[in-house]
Amino acid sequence: MGKHIQKTDFTLCGRFVTYILSKSCQVKGIRLTTAQGEQYIKLAKSLRPACSDVLQPGTWIQIHGCQTQNTKTGKIKLKAQAIVPALPSIDAKPADSSDLSDPSEQSLACPHKGKIRICQKSSCRKRGSQKILTALSGAIQASGREKEIQVQSMGCVGKCKAGPNLIVFPDKTRYVRVKPQNITTILQQHF
Repeated sequence: MGKHIQKTDFTLCGRFVTYILSKSCQVKGIRLTTAQGEQYIKLAKSLRPACSDVLQPGTWIQIHGCQTQNTKTGKIKLKAQAIVPALPSIDAKPADSSDLSDPSEQSLACPHKGKIRICQKSSCRKRGSQKILTALSGAIQASGREKEIQVQSMGCVGKCKAGPNLIVFPDKTRYVRVKPQNITTILQQHF
């Protein structure tokens, strides 16, 4: 520990907003709305597998963890060690009701049943990932599931020679060498 670093324990209660993903699409942290505003909290490595895709936006949670403050710069980093369900706090309700009511209502109005991520790096694009993206978007629109299935572009998956690569969430199934003809089969299998 450096001479300008100060560590303390913290407990924070608030509404879960979203997951923060690393470049490799792994859950790295979460965003939480509290009475003080929206905060980023890094998850301990032991929490990451257990926490991924379990929390729903708007869920009240209580986080216990370690706070690291750089006394020279004043920067504070929060790292969660434990997450437990919580009841809405009376203090946080008035501050959160104006800030978070619209996003939580929108997320509850059109919840995504799943999401599909497609690699859009150069190697996968050369192998046809753009055709897969347009075929996938067309198939989802034709079936009328735009509100259920979210399609996202992503960076490299690490299987460049086996492209185009596709990952289906929430079960994290990975497909390689996907062809436009395979799209309907993938959609039927997962959704």
